[in-house]
Amino acid sequence: MRPISLRLHDRPITQVLFNREGDLCFVASKDNSVSLWYTSDGQRIGTYRCNGVVFAIDVSQDSKYLVTASGDAHLRVFNVKEGRELEKVPFDVVCRSVEFAQGDKQVLVVNDQIMGVQACIHILDFEPENVAKKFNFAYKLPTPGCKILQATWGPLNKTILAACEDGAIRIYDTEKKTLINTIIEHTKPVQRIEWTKHKIMFVSCSKDGIAKLYDSKTFKILKTFDTGRPINTAGISPIKPHILFGGGQSAESVTTSRVDSSQFKVRFYHIAYGDEIGGLIGHIGPVHSVTFTPDGKTFATGGEEGLVQINHFDDSYFNFDDDLVYAPTHNISNNNNNHQE
Repeated sequence: MRPISLRLHDRPITQVLFNREGDLCFVASKDNSVSLWYTSDGQRIGTYRCNGVVFAIDVSQDSKYLVTASGDAHLRVFNVKEGRELEKVPFDVVCRSVEFAQGDKQVLVVNDQIMGVQACIHILDFEPENVAKKFNFAYKLPTPGCKILQATWGPLNKTILAACEDGAIRIYDTEKKTLINTIIEHTKPVQRIEWTKHKIMFVSCSKDGIAKLYDSKTFKILKTFDTGRPINTAGISPIKPHILFGGGQSAESVTTSRVDSSQFKVRFYHIAYGDEIGGLIGHIGPVHSVTFTPDGKTFATGGEEGLVQINHFDDSYFNFDDDLVYAPTHNISNNNNNHQE
């Protein structure tokens, strides 16, 4: 597996994102821009400019619209094909997180907790056909009283999950617009929440070096992964029982003068057994984003040094650990014949 290195950004990568088809790769950076690349060969298509650090991005299901949350306290929407900014919505402080709802009819935006302003999740209606105004404020959710690092829609848009700086995951009901559950299982900030393909499960990534896999209906812990290093992000394969973790401790937060580059290794774990099954060294700083393409044949990583790597799996990967997959030894037709006899 030979990675394709995307070297454009000169500041840390905040998020790497594939569109629904997986043929386009969007990269958000602290250099105030979002770049667009072809997944297959790493050819750059174009760049979307913002006036502040881009903390989060999302793309609509039809790949027509890109939304950004940036440090200049604005939510922006771009026409993906034309690269044109269609509208921007001002907020009081930095926008930390953004995500389309399923169906692309709404967008959630998280504002930072700073300068006396409380962190809050805002819900906006999105009307792309409205030429005059594409965004309209719908409602906002109660503030948790601490910084929200990321928020994400739950199954069928019925809930919103917030990853918080105090180590809690807060769950909001979008119909009642209230907080309905608080999960406190981490001792340090929860950096990110990632879903499985059909949102049956989700995983929490924390600075305490532990990730936890939850059932999305009962919110019970199904598995705990202890990496021994701060976890910033995770990606869950849509076709294999594998989960990918990225993170590492930044140099300025280490008391010793020497930082081992192996701590920035992207690590593969088996979801069912919880064992580390592999890793990939490619970054010289903390990894802030990892993600799979929807077909599970490619993954990308983005790091502190501004490097993005697109990795296309070799054929051998898809035959790996097949012996761990349960397969019945008798087919149905044989069983039916036995009953008839």
